[in-house]
Amino acid sequence: MGNEWANYYFPDALGSYWTYENEDGDEFTRYAIEPQDIDGETYRAFSHDPPLEDWEDYKYHIHSYFYQVGDDWVAFLTGDEIENAMKALVTNKLDEGVLQPLREQLEQTAPPGITFEISTTFDAEAQDYFYFFPTPITYNEEWNSMTSQGEFVITIDVAGDPNEIPPGGALIFTFNFNFSETGTVKTTETVETPAGTFEDCLKIEFQTDMGMTLETSPPMEGMQSMLPDNTKSLTTLWLAPNVGLVKMEQEAENNDTTKTFELTGYEIKTTESGNGETN
Repeated sequence: MGNEWANYYFPDALGSYWTYENEDGDEFTRYAIEPQDIDGETYRAFSHDPPLEDWEDYKYHIHSYFYQVGDDWVAFLTGDEIENAMKALVTNKLDEGVLQPLREQLEQTAPPGITFEISTTFDAEAQDYFYFFPTPITYNEEWNSMTSQGEFVITIDVAGDPNEIPPGGALIFTFNFNFSETGTVKTTETVETPAGTFEDCLKIEFQTDMGMTLETSPPMEGMQSMLPDNTKSLTTLWLAPNVGLVKMEQEAENNDTTKTFELTGYEIKTTESGNGETN
């Protein structure tokens, strides 16, 4: 059943390609390439054009390179890529939203003779596989598709008047991130994209929840209340029979923007002749 589902929703004959366009009009093409062996296991594989240059733009629903079809799951090998993406995203966001204002505040309020140096570290850990959907498919049953966590540490080393220096000579802020996602196969629908109209598309929803906690050394009261509430988002994918992914929508709960990918062109080769459907 696993191989039947994969061939139905993930045609992988060499030379097949899928071109997508996002909400900004940027194009992205995915190609089916030779299977790859990793740590003694064989994975079906994709390549992408243009190649991903900024890990902050990585979306494991779209940009995955390797996947397997087993008796229980279609699963993408994404652990390292998600960790890289988390590091890029969290580091950039906290630099803009926390570090720059903090530097400015310290420069304006530090007493004479007091100097400081800010350093940061970030570690991330994600599960190895993103579980795309179960095989065989069951409708309206949730599964845990992805979990990851990260720790961002800001250390402020202070020097100057001993009476002004905190115990240990440093202030340490530790932000802990926890990310979880659940998937659900909802139904089948007809979907229209620039590449055409596709019937009986499998509709899959992925609900994400990211929370953050803060610890300080020395302890400071009231810091946790300054953090934002948990961030939730909904990613919806549509997969057409014998074509694959034709559309993605991603909505965040805390803003009105929607990120999209839509299929604009494709060619599906057949394993027998090397030729197939083109649009």
